Amino acid sequence: MKNKLIGILSLTIVLMMSGCKDKVYRKYMANSPIYTSYEEFRNSIKFESPHNITTKGQIYIKDSYLFVTDPHKGIHVIDNSNPASPNNIGFIKIIGNTGFVIKGNYLYANALIDMVVIDITNITAPKVVGRIENIFPDVLPLSSYDPNYPIAKIDSSLGVVTAFEIKEVTEETNDNNNYSTTLSNFESSIDVVGGSSNFQGQGISGSITKITMINNYVYVMEGNHLIPIDVSNPFEPKSSEKIRIWRTVETLFAYQNHIFMGTTTGMLIYETSSPNNPTEVSVINHLTACDPVVVQGNYAYVTIRSGNTCAGVLNQLDVVDVSDFNNPILKASFQFINPHGLGIDGDKLFICDGTAGLKVLDATNPLTCGNQLIKTFDNIQATDVIPHNNIAIVIGDDGIYQYDYSDIQNLNLLSVINF
Repeated sequence: MKNKLIGILSLTIVLMMSGCKDKVYRKYMANSPIYTSYEEFRNSIKFESPHNITTKGQIYIKDSYLFVTDPHKGIHVIDNSNPASPNNIGFIKIIGNTGFVIKGNYLYANALIDMVVIDITNITAPKVVGRIENIFPDVLPLSSYDPNYPIAKIDSSLGVVTAFEIKEVTEETNDNNNYSTTLSNFESSIDVVGGSSNFQGQGISGSITKITMINNYVYVMEGNHLIPIDVSNPFEPKSSEKIRIWRTVETLFAYQNHIFMGTTTGMLIYETSSPNNPTEVSVINHLTACDPVVVQGNYAYVTIRSGNTCAGVLNQLDVVDVSDFNNPILKASFQFINPHGLGIDGDKLFICDGTAGLKVLDATNPLTCGNQLIKTFDNIQATDVIPHNNIAIVIGDDGIYQYDYSDIQNLNLLSVINF
């Protein structure tokens, strides 16, 4: 009996000692999450009085309206019925929005972790009519993130992370890691900027985008995955299984039921006969660089550039024969300074050549277009362009410029919306 009591006492002492083991904590400066409750976040979309446009974002036209994103905050709405005198009429607040498409009376936009459908029948009284919750679960707010610091531990039970603040955090740890959410997780977030071709009742955007639309499907790039979203019933949008894309995709452009993907190492073409499961049909490679693309007729026009986050040294326009989507063929290349977005309307090709300005080319013969310069506007650091109905809407670093090109030999600046 005595030995039994000694054994019990010894076990009790061991348990007490193990329970008293000191916890290990680390203190460090980090991007500390600021939370908004799920209810407040999902009830925050509303129409507000006009905001000043202070930064460049996606440009998009639908009917007589020009829409401009204020990245991560919402969408400026501009009455552009008179391009010589655009009128900023209001702002659709959408926390975490970076891009959108419009078809009919419905606007489809990302809102941080969600995809929302907004009825804009009455543009000054938009209504959320559909939503897919947590479709982008890894997305974090880029606008307030400081890359000089790690990201502190995130607790999704506290709400949606809608901002970060830099402060000292203290966390319990069992290993040598000094923060909980890695930068690679952050970088997997969606980065939507602008483009799609003009289907029936659908708006038009520029060439730099990670969201596009074909018929009743919206396609969104999130990290290395393409997400098809069925919006045949706008009130009940449905997402399909994510499709892993084997390259770093920067832009999407829809044309004739195909998705043209500009990547850092080439152009991919996917077909959408099964719209919920697009499949790759071909690829054309180039050295590492940034790569927007637009398509018209039998040709794809691809600008390739270096600088910023784009590795490599290429700065050129490639003209690719896509008469056979299964076998694209590079036909011509032309040197430029630092080409960004581009757009084509008939025989007029517009190139946003960075610090070299906006360049207008004669593309009557696509294979010689790079040598057929019509006009250069060198007073603008051009990023992207929408040419439509003889009006070219150009976004630069300091504003949105609109040009009348009805007389191609006498292009005329109509207006500037300054940032």
